[in-house]
This record gives sequence, C-alpha cells and structure tokens, in this order.
Amino acid sequence: MFNSGTTFNFNMENMINKQCSTTLRDIPSSVFISTYANYLKNSGQVQVPSWIDLAKSGSHKMFSPSNPDWIFFRLASLVRKIYINGGQGVGSLRKMYGGKKKRGSKPSKKKSSGGKIIRLALKELERLKILEKNSIGKRYISKKARKDIDIRSKKIFLTIENK
Repeated sequence: MFNSGTTFNFNMENMINKQCSTTLRDIPSSVFISTYANYLKNSGQVQVPSWIDLAKSGSHKMFSPSNPDWIFFRLASLVRKIYINGGQGVGSLRKMYGGKKKRGSKPSKKKSSGGKIIRLALKELERLKILEKNSIGKRYISKKARKDIDIRSKKIFLTIENK
C-alpha cells in the first residue's frame, strides 16, 4: 500500500533519452492499432480472402463492418492483445471480441465472436512470423516482431510527445 503523501515523479525526458524503454503499454491502444493496421495494409504481405468483405465479425452483429479495411484493424488488435496478455487461444479471443446479441423483446445475451475470422487472422500472423506457437499450442509474439513493435511504439510515443 502507498502512503497518501507519496508523490510519483514521472520524468518524460528519461523516456525520450532512452534511459527508460518505451513499449506498447506506454501508448494509447487506438493510436497503435490504427498505425499498425496501416503498416500491415501498406506492406502488401497480408493475404486477405475474397469473402472477407461479406463476413460479419460474429453472430451477435447484424451487418458486416462498414470499414473496408476492418481485417487489418482486427489483425493489429490481435497483435496488441497477444503482446499484452501473453499466450491466447481462439476460445479466449472469441470471448474478448464478443458482444451482446439483441433478441427483440427478450433480454440480450452475451455471444462470442466468430471463430473462423480469428483463426484466419492468427494463421496469417503466424505466416508473417509475427506470432509463433509454443509446445503447448499457445501463441506468443516472436522475438523479432516484439523488437519491431517496440521500435514502432517508441516512434509513436515520440510523435505524440512532440505534438
């Protein structure tokens, strides 16, 4: 427990001068996801199936996403979740991306997201060598990808700080 008189000094100059390392946890999620989604889209390495623009993200949704690049945002979001939470399986990710199913006059129910899209995204990230499986079968960020994400996070942090 902290005393009520304790003050915390957070020195931004130490972060900028590389005395403290900047990671994905230090920047807002929305900024990282949009930046990393643009990187994945512009890299041209992601293979997107032709049916993805017709697919809903889960049974609890009425329509497919309105953004035509939503799959890149889902990939970036998955990378962030696995970076922060460690080994994740398809079932736990389905629960995280799920939502309420509207049932008319009956009470809403919690529904999981679609598993096909999450499996597709995880396989694509494994193909790009961003994710790798351990002996148990859980997926983790590879060392090379973690280093790349930390470098991108540092650049994003410096951009935010200079504004």
